Amino acid sequence: MSKKNITTDEVKHIAKLSKLTIKDSELDYYAEEMNKIIDYFDILSKVDTSNVSEMVHVSDITNVTREDIPGDCIENKDLLDNCPESFGQFIKVPKISDKE
Repeated sequence: MSKKNITTDEVKHIAKLSKLTIKDSELDYYAEEMNKIIDYFDILSKVDTSNVSEMVHVSDITNVTREDIPGDCIENKDLLDNCPESFGQFIKVPKISDKE
């Protein structure tokens, strides 16, 4: 694999895509840091993982959940009777956004 270095122009492009503002004086620093990250990936890509089984999680923890048993449900009429405002079968709530 040929070594490709991240240029300052690529850092500018990545920053623009990420909607980040990076000062021109910091471009070289970020290019160097990104190149270090790529170097770490190069090291990792050389590791032999042929005898390693795939896994979804690093531990054997399983989620403890109860059985989903439906219970008594409140009737629509009782629910709507307890609401300050409703229309039809819907609950009217205050507007929370200024955008139309």
